[in-house]
Amino acid sequence: MTKHILIFLIATFFSGGLMAQDYSIREESERVNNKKYEGVSSLVYGDVDKVERYWNDYLKDNGKLRRKRNFYQVTQFSVKDMGVDTLTYVTRVTYSKDSLSKIWMAPFGVDYTDDDLKTLNEDLKRILKKATRGYYVSEVQKRIDQSEAAAKAASKKHQKLIYEGENFTSDLQSAKDLKLELETRLEETILKIKVLEQQIIDNKASSEQAYEDLEKIKKVIEAHKESMKKIN
Repeated sequence: MTKHILIFLIATFFSGGLMAQDYSIREESERVNNKKYEGVSSLVYGDVDKVERYWNDYLKDNGKLRRKRNFYQVTQFSVKDMGVDTLTYVTRVTYSKDSLSKIWMAPFGVDYTDDDLKTLNEDLKRILKKATRGYYVSEVQKRIDQSEAAAKAASKKHQKLIYEGENFTSDLQSAKDLKLELETRLEETILKIKVLEQQIIDNKASSEQAYEDLEKIKKVIEAHKESMKKIN
């Protein structure tokens, strides 16, 4: 399991190592409800669903967000030192290419003068750059959190293996001690068997000799009895 986590972390590190280095922010027009709006776009290295989720949360933190058909309408939007909360904006996140997503945002519902539009879009450029950076920071933080969680899991496993190793070493020493004890007892038992076998042999020989002696004594007794009978 740890090996799989390590491979995943290495893969995500190399796949996302350059994403926070580049910003591609430019003025760009898009059509909303068949009307063209001049706005600003930012190309973001990331899955479109993840980028859209982050962007929508960012907008909710700084204004009010309403979903329309294929875009979102933003009101009361204001970022510190940027933006005007009395304006309405339109925004959407779409897939671009090569793992890039595009955030697009524009002032909505009013025909602005070129000078006003330029001023507003300069603010949007700074806002989109700030949000894009925020997305990259959040993604890197997620990877840091994943790495720290993996490190914690690896450390826990390492400590467990050390504990198991200590137990294995202790069990091995106990097994060796038992082996030595059993070997000693086996040697003693083998010696005892040899002694008992010899004692059995000696006992059998002594028993046979005792039987022979008994028979001899019986014959002597019989002889004495016969002698007794001959006395008048």
